[in-house]
Amino acid sequence: MASNNHHQGIIMDYRTFSPQTVTSNNNEASYWRYWGKARPTNEHGAQYHLLPYHCLDVAAVASEWWDNSSAICHAFKKSTGLNDEKTKAWLLFFIALHDYGKFDIRFQLKAPQAWQKVNPVLSQLSVHLNDQSIKTYNHGPAGLYWFYQDLRQRFEGDDDFFQDDTSEWKSWYSWLAPVTGHHGIVPQDHQKENHEYSIPAHLVSGELFDEIRQNRLAWLSTLNELFLLPAGLSVDKSPPNICNAATMLAGFCSVADWLGSCAEPGKFSYDNRPVTDLNNWFGNRLSIAKLMLKDAGIISCIKKPCQGVGVLLDGKEPRQIQCLVNEMPVSNGLTLVESSTGSGKTEAALAYAWRLLADGLADSIIFALPTQATANAMLERLEKAAVIMFKGDSNIVLAHGRSKYQQEFIDLKKACRPQTAQNEEEAWVQCGQWLAQSRKRVFLGQVGVCTIDQVLVSVLPLRHKFVRGFGIGRSVLIVDEVHAYDTYMYGLLEEVLRQQRLAGGSAILLSATLPHYQKKQLGRAWGVDIDVANTSYPLITHCHGSEVQFYDLEKIPEQKPESFEVTVDLQFRENLLPDDALLDAIIHAASLNAQICLICNLVDVAQTAFDRLLEKISLKGLQKDQIQLFHSRFVFSDRQNKEKSVRDTFGSKSERKKGNILVATQVAEQSLDLDFDWLITQLCPVDLLFQRIGRLHRHIRSRPEGFEKPRCTVLLPAEENYGLHTLIYGNSRVLWRTQYYLQQSDGKVEFPAAYRDWIEPVYKQDDWSNEPRWVKDDYLKFEDKLLTLRSNARLLVNSSMNPLADSDSHVAVLTRDGEMNLTVVPTFINSNDKNCLLDGTPLNRLDDSNRQEAINLNSLGVPASWNRKKGRLPEIDDTTGMIWLPMQSQDCDVFNASYGDCHYVYRHDQGLRRIFHGDGQ
Repeated sequence: MASNNHHQGIIMDYRTFSPQTVTSNNNEASYWRYWGKARPTNEHGAQYHLLPYHCLDVAAVASEWWDNSSAICHAFKKSTGLNDEKTKAWLLFFIALHDYGKFDIRFQLKAPQAWQKVNPVLSQLSVHLNDQSIKTYNHGPAGLYWFYQDLRQRFEGDDDFFQDDTSEWKSWYSWLAPVTGHHGIVPQDHQKENHEYSIPAHLVSGELFDEIRQNRLAWLSTLNELFLLPAGLSVDKSPPNICNAATMLAGFCSVADWLGSCAEPGKFSYDNRPVTDLNNWFGNRLSIAKLMLKDAGIISCIKKPCQGVGVLLDGKEPRQIQCLVNEMPVSNGLTLVESSTGSGKTEAALAYAWRLLADGLADSIIFALPTQATANAMLERLEKAAVIMFKGDSNIVLAHGRSKYQQEFIDLKKACRPQTAQNEEEAWVQCGQWLAQSRKRVFLGQVGVCTIDQVLVSVLPLRHKFVRGFGIGRSVLIVDEVHAYDTYMYGLLEEVLRQQRLAGGSAILLSATLPHYQKKQLGRAWGVDIDVANTSYPLITHCHGSEVQFYDLEKIPEQKPESFEVTVDLQFRENLLPDDALLDAIIHAASLNAQICLICNLVDVAQTAFDRLLEKISLKGLQKDQIQLFHSRFVFSDRQNKEKSVRDTFGSKSERKKGNILVATQVAEQSLDLDFDWLITQLCPVDLLFQRIGRLHRHIRSRPEGFEKPRCTVLLPAEENYGLHTLIYGNSRVLWRTQYYLQQSDGKVEFPAAYRDWIEPVYKQDDWSNEPRWVKDDYLKFEDKLLTLRSNARLLVNSSMNPLADSDSHVAVLTRDGEMNLTVVPTFINSNDKNCLLDGTPLNRLDDSNRQEAINLNSLGVPASWNRKKGRLPEIDDTTGMIWLPMQSQDCDVFNASYGDCHYVYRHDQGLRRIFHGDGQ
């Protein structure tokens, strides 16, 4: 035996690992002396699960998942450059090493009774560790440390880690770091020398220390025999460098560990008896793994071949952009779809995604949208598509709230409650709690619907971000309304696209139109140069490898969209605010059975306009239920009700027996199938203006007299500046150019020509000769801010900061550079003196697995400026990153709170508003 002075770093006497320590059919092998899972002492059944068994349970899940996922095979084979057999062999070998750090006395002493039973001899040897060192021992990154130390001499002279791409250690690290990071944080290379994981010689007997080291090496030998040798591989030679697939591997291993840790009856039950034949034992666990994957709703079963877009259209003939889907190559890549509002982009994207799924290039679809409202509205369409595209029950997950399909699969909330002696340190608990929230689970279904924020955080410093990245990588990522994101979010989206390309995945980006410079920007993120400015419309641009291909309707001109005109009425108003005359006209139109929408750029403005209209309505003989307010400042449960009411009133199937008015913010401009007779909007950038106009006469139907033709009233500033509207959109030059085109339009805008004729020049980066000096000066400031925002996004992506907990508040702060980055949770005391969320849920009745989901459903976003003056809101909770807002309840319908000089009112039908004292309500 070696002496104690080797504890700080083991120097092996060989440069290659010789797999002769032990054979896998020896039930006396030294690695049987360790537990991997242990029950609390008061529970029935086997007290512990042997460590080799747990490692192989996780490998069994990975093996079955590999066999049932062409997309996972494709991603890892692309990175290794090896065939199926060899890639799978390396994959299972390393996943079975994910808990290498559990071969350590500090981990084993987390359940001392299990340690004594599994290893009665070694447990008697001298140990002088304190409780804190045992409690804080992190077996994940420690596994990386011990692997390097155990084979240190092999890797000596290989220290130039970041400069030598052929480094042997770098190849091993590319696999080991992702699998040992399965608890949420992938360890950095320097962890291999982190002496926090070493054991001072005077605390543990040298005999125990060296015995454990030899047992780790015995396990390496056995895994070599189980997985590598049958594939013609060996640990004597280095694996291929898989750094491009690090995110995929970390996420794959983490979820496999989560599923492989389920010890419920009929699943991976505890086994504390060594066997003589590990191959046979492993084979028996594969059937359990298959059941687990099925119950979790992870395995996709896609209907083949793809039956085309017509099937998704209920047998209707494809039109316009949809006619191009079958011409496109079935290959992973970046696809940009430009087509007018209401032209069927969504179904075209789904049909192309189906082709990729059917060809084994993806397992699932993730559909990302700008807002919660658009995500909710998209769910119904995707539910119908999923039934057509997938066999059997599809696991369809809505990130904000619960899809009816989710509960048909594994009950995560029950399954993730602590069942082991390690409690919260256990992977099944940690990952299960993370995934029990629908906003995270969205990445593991067959169809996931979420806001863009949930996708962007896959590249940001949050715990378990790689589970999101893995979920995206195995999916076709569809991003709707891609023009709607600011510069900071674009910087993050570019990194998502880079990661998706490295994973061998696909992305489909949808927009009415994109300026050429923006398309080049997205192309660069994918590693291609979209150099040619193709002006055809509609247009699909497909990037694969270094090639860029364009698909248009020149060969099928009968499918080109027909031209139509929208009448534009320009009204100059101070601060772009509607005056009494306009409000009276809106009410009069409603009395004629028209459906009218007023879109404001600010929630406060929308709330004020709603109040003024509400006052006038009763005087004009209309009912209060003929006017609705729709914005982002509702808690989720109320927002769902509001969205349903808006869709029922103004959607394609609405009855329209009487006139109705909707006062809304930007939430009404994106992806919602709403249809208005008359639209009034404050000035906004041209692409967003056209999105709003896309809600006019969206469907063919009879219209009230006087509204037979689509008409849009645009409120322009009476003064020579855009005030707060510049702050909202950042770029006053785009607002000025949009206004210029409107004033030159002679009261009419022709579509679809305007998508190219207006948007391209408005977003042209060169100066216009007729631009006022103040516009040019503002743009110079905006350019400086753009550079800062893009730099901030890159810095955050590459940050070495300690990862934050994956909470809504952190997501909002990290993904939104603008105002909406504070999360508020209103609460109230009910009649039973219970502290409740606004939906009435008492906080003290929520266990850990339910608490975060309930809070998510009862939180809302507010501007950061609300918190700039101390005392106007309660302090941010350091634990959650949220602001808890205690309120007084009036019949559980109206809630009030006062802080500093501000009064807050929440109504279920109007959302949250802030009123400065003295302003009235």
